[in-house]
Amino acid sequence: MMTRMRMYFSLILLVSTLLSCANSSETLEISGGIQIYVHPDEAPAVLTAVRDLQRDLEAVLGETSIIVDKIPESGEVIVVATGDRYAGSQPAVTGWEAHQLYADQGRMVLNGADPRGTIYAIYSFSEMFLGVKPLWFWASEHPSKKGIVRIPDDFRKIYPTPDVKYRAWFPNDRDLIIPWQKLSEENYEAFFETMLRLKLNTLEGGIADKQSFNPPYPTGKEATLARDRGLMVTGHHMLVFGSSYKNWNDYWQNVRQQAAPKFSINDRQSLREFWEFHIDLALKNNLDVIWLVGFRGNRDIPFWEFFPDSPSDDSTRAKVIEEMVQIQIDLLKEKTRKENPLMRITLYNEMSRLVSNNLFHIPDEDSLIHNFVAARRDHFPNEDLLSYSFSDELVGYYMNLQFTSSGSHLAQAEGPHKIEQNYRMVDSISGGNLIFSVVNAGNIREHVLGLSANADMMWNFNDFSANSFLKKFSAMYFGDQFGEEIADLYQDFFTSYWQQKKGDLPGFERQYLFHDLRYARAAEMILTDMEEGKYRPNVLHGHKLDNPDKGSVGYFRVEPEDNGVENQVEAILKGTAVSIAKLEQVTAKADEIYSKLETGQQFFNDNLRGQAYLMLHLNRMLNYLTKAYRETPNANQRKQFLHQSVTELELAGQQLRKAEHVRFTDWYANDRVFGIKNLEKRLKEYFTKIDQQ
Repeated sequence: MMTRMRMYFSLILLVSTLLSCANSSETLEISGGIQIYVHPDEAPAVLTAVRDLQRDLEAVLGETSIIVDKIPESGEVIVVATGDRYAGSQPAVTGWEAHQLYADQGRMVLNGADPRGTIYAIYSFSEMFLGVKPLWFWASEHPSKKGIVRIPDDFRKIYPTPDVKYRAWFPNDRDLIIPWQKLSEENYEAFFETMLRLKLNTLEGGIADKQSFNPPYPTGKEATLARDRGLMVTGHHMLVFGSSYKNWNDYWQNVRQQAAPKFSINDRQSLREFWEFHIDLALKNNLDVIWLVGFRGNRDIPFWEFFPDSPSDDSTRAKVIEEMVQIQIDLLKEKTRKENPLMRITLYNEMSRLVSNNLFHIPDEDSLIHNFVAARRDHFPNEDLLSYSFSDELVGYYMNLQFTSSGSHLAQAEGPHKIEQNYRMVDSISGGNLIFSVVNAGNIREHVLGLSANADMMWNFNDFSANSFLKKFSAMYFGDQFGEEIADLYQDFFTSYWQQKKGDLPGFERQYLFHDLRYARAAEMILTDMEEGKYRPNVLHGHKLDNPDKGSVGYFRVEPEDNGVENQVEAILKGTAVSIAKLEQVTAKADEIYSKLETGQQFFNDNLRGQAYLMLHLNRMLNYLTKAYRETPNANQRKQFLHQSVTELELAGQQLRKAEHVRFTDWYANDRVFGIKNLEKRLKEYFTKIDQQ
C-alpha cells in the first residue's frame, strides 16, 4: 500500500514538474538588470535610442541594464540588431523603416530593416511591454513599476513599411518652448525623442547657427541632434538648403574673410556661393537631407520685399524664382554627384498664387517633391492644389496645426478629423502620390494630440480613422473606463469653435475657425477704436496684415451674412455666445470626468479641460468687450462690460498658470505671440481711464 502511495505522489510530482517546465518555456521573462546586446556595427543613433531603453527599463524594473557586445551564453537578453546582423528564428524584416519584435528562446529581438527601423523597434518595445507611452514626457507621466515583464515565447509583431515615406515636424514660432529648452538638455531633446516614438523621420528647419561659420564648421545644434537621433532634415519654405540670410554676414566675414556683398537678385554668383557652403556643410557633417529649393526673403516674406532690385510684376517675379531654383538644382547635382537628389519645393503663400495663376512652372525633376501648402490662416487645400494637373509627380503637403499671427497657438483647434480631411483630399487629388507630410507643430505641447494623429495617419494612411484614433488615444492616456467619453469630449471641444464663415469646399467640415489668436487680435482692434473714440459696425476691417498683395487675405474672415446678421459687431456677439454655450457644456462634462480619473488626470487637464476653459474665458472676454464697444447710452453698463472683460482675461491667464507644473514651470512666462499680459494691461488702463471720467 505504501509503495503504491509513493508511486502516486511521485507521479504527481513528475507531472507538476513537467507542467512547470512547460509553462516556463512558453514565457520570456524580463526582469531588472537584463542585459542589452547591441551589435558592434550599429549606428550611433541606434545607441542613443538604446540609452533611452536603459532609462525605461530602470524606471519600470528598478535595476540598471548594461549594454554588451556579445550575446550571453545563458539567461534572458534583449537583442538590438539591424538587418540580418542577428541570425534568429525569424527572418530579418525588409523595406523602408520596417521593424519587428519577437521572442527567440530567451531573447527579445528588436530588429529593423534599417537603423531608423531598429530605433522604432526599440521604442515600440518600450511602449508595448514597459508601458512608456510616446507622449510620456508631455503627459507628465511616469510608467508603472513592475517586478517582471512576461512575454509569450511565440510572440512576434511586424511593422511593415509606412504608407507615407517622409513624415516631418516643423516646430515654428516657438515663443514658449525655446526659453524652456534652454533650462536643461532634457528639455532641449524632449521633442526629438517624441518624434521617434511617434515614428516620424524628418525635422524641418535650418541646418546652421552662428557656430557653423567658424572652424571646424559644425552644423547647427538642432540639425546635429536630429542627425545623432537618426532623423532626416529639410529646410522650411524660406531656408534654401537649410540656409538663412540672417547668417549672410557671418558667412562672408568668417568663412570668406571679406565684407558681405549687398543683397541683389543680379549678384547670383554670391548667392550661389552662399548656397554651396550649406550643401558642403550638410555633406561634410553627414546630414541626411531632403534638399529645399526655392527663393524667398529673409523672413516669411516674398523675395521682392527683401531684395531691393526686385521686379514689380508677378510674371517677372515668377521668372526670377524659376531661374534661382534652376541654379540651385544644377548646383546640388554637381555637389552631390547625383542625377536625382531628393528635393522639395514648398508652394507657400506667394508661390501658391504664382502656381495657380500659371506664372511659376515647377521644374520637371523626377526627385522633386511638389510640396503644396494648406491655405493661410484657415487650413484646407489651397487653390493651386485644387486646380493643378497632376501627372504622377511626388507630392507633399504642409498643414499648420499652429499659425502665429491669427491661428491656433495656446489651444489646439484643427483636430484629428480636420487633419484627416486635409490629407485624404490631397492624396485623392494627386492620384495617390502623397509621399511627404509636414505639420507646423508650434510649441509642441499644446498640439500633441493633433501631432500624434498626423503621425499615426502617415504611417497607417490606408487604415486610419480619426474616430478610431481618438478612442485609442483617449484609452491609452486616460484609461479604458473613460476612453470613449473623452474621445467624444475632444470632438465636442473642437466643434465648439466659432465657425465665422461658411465653408466653400463641398463636404469639408469646419473649414473656417476663429482660433485663439484671432480673439487677441480682435480685442486689440476693438480696443484701438475705443481708445480713439471710434465706432465701426465692421470693426475687424482694415487689419494691417490683411493684405491680398502679400497673400494675407482673410485675417479674420468674419462674414456677417454667414452669421445671419448685418455687421461684424453683431456677428462677434452671436458667434461668441454660441461658443460660450457649447464650451460651458464641455467644461461641465470635463469637470465631471476629471474628478473620477485615476489615469492621466494632469494630462487631461493640460490637453483638454484646461484648453476648453481657456477658450471659454476668451469667448466671454471678447463678448463682453464687444458689448462695451457697441454704442450704448448707459455709461455704467459699458463700465460693467469692460470690468467683466478684464475679469475673463484674468481667468484665462490663471488657466494658463494652472498648466505650469513640475517640468513645465513658467511655460507661459515668455508668451509674446498671444500677448495676454499686454492685452490685460491695455484693458485695465482703458477701464481705469473711463472709470475716472
